Amino acid sequence: MPEQVKIVLKRRLASGKPELSDVANALGMGERTLQRRISESGTSFRQLLEASRQELGREMLASGANAADEIAYLLGFQDTSSFYRAFREWEGVTPAQWREQNIEASRLN
Repeated sequence: MPEQVKIVLKRRLASGKPELSDVANALGMGERTLQRRISESGTSFRQLLEASRQELGREMLASGANAADEIAYLLGFQDTSSFYRAFREWEGVTPAQWREQNIEASRLN
């Protein structure tokens, strides 16, 4: 269930901050059922939303197609500095440092 929720969240992030009701509708179930299934898997909707943002942020940075301010907007952050703070918490480095490290790593492979 968590992976299905994250897939829906990733698809809906660009159109705004997805709500539990949006995800439940997309998965064809009620909000309470979805909430219960998420809880049974040992996580929360908020944690899945953050994990989705993190994964999608890494994917966008790795592709090199988007600037950090675009990524911040597409992930639903209020501003670029909020994205930078969150990314630094997730990865321990800034988005630019992460992108540089991962571009170098892909060249070596």
